[in-house]
Amino acid sequence: VPVYLTLGIVLPAEGHKTLGWTGSILYCSGVGLVLKLFSSALQQKGIGQNLSHYVKVRQFVGINSILMKAMRLVLDKEGLSVPKVSILIGGPDWPTSVLCGIMRLSLPQIMLGTTPIIFLIFPTCLSGALLYMASVKDETGNPEFAWAGTISAITLSITAIVQFGSMIVAAYYLEQTAAKRSADIDAILDDREVKEADDKAAHLNRCYRDVTQWDMVPFTAKLLLQTSLGCIITSCYMVQFFTSLCFTPHSLTDSIDDNLDGKVANLFLTLGWVAGG
Repeated sequence: VPVYLTLGIVLPAEGHKTLGWTGSILYCSGVGLVLKLFSSALQQKGIGQNLSHYVKVRQFVGINSILMKAMRLVLDKEGLSVPKVSILIGGPDWPTSVLCGIMRLSLPQIMLGTTPIIFLIFPTCLSGALLYMASVKDETGNPEFAWAGTISAITLSITAIVQFGSMIVAAYYLEQTAAKRSADIDAILDDREVKEADDKAAHLNRCYRDVTQWDMVPFTAKLLLQTSLGCIITSCYMVQFFTSLCFTPHSLTDSIDDNLDGKVANLFLTLGWVAGG
């Protein structure tokens, strides 16, 4: 969204001279769509698909989890659908594209499902253009488009609704898919290498949990942990309740040379050094 907002500010600022405001806003929306599709394709094929060769990466993303299998069922469907589009638009930009590559999904189908993001890009670019228009002054020094600031607030609200609404819809359909298509999910074979790695990690976790039970910890280690915890709590309370005794009053706008005699260390008083360890 910040990229599209910046496009809406920068491109129409110059483009309106030749394309007009409407043409320049449509142009920057098209540029935003091209950038989105190109970056998604690059992230899916160049990053995600290459990372899919590593067992640790597939294990880290939970390739055998119900959530990932449900996502695969939704995204692997050809054409456009509300669940598919909501995931591709509402999901986090970089992680979603990379996950598509790790799952080795069809690039043309993912690009098709990503295309409706234009309904997010256009109002965002429009908001950026309106923000710029609100700052334009006429010859008398008055705003040339006095209404632009108000309209930009409305279009930014629309952008937020589309963004967060698609996230909610994506979460809903993933939950519904996991609950109602359990047979299809079970039919998806587990990644054997990842399953072996998961089993090994589970065994190591059990061993770690057994040997780190409080009753199993030696007395010296217990004493050290308890002392450390006590010191941390005491330090927090000292800084919180005795701030004026710990630090020299100083703000971001103050000069280090004038207020701290040119030494950052002078920010700490004696009690501050004690609290900081």
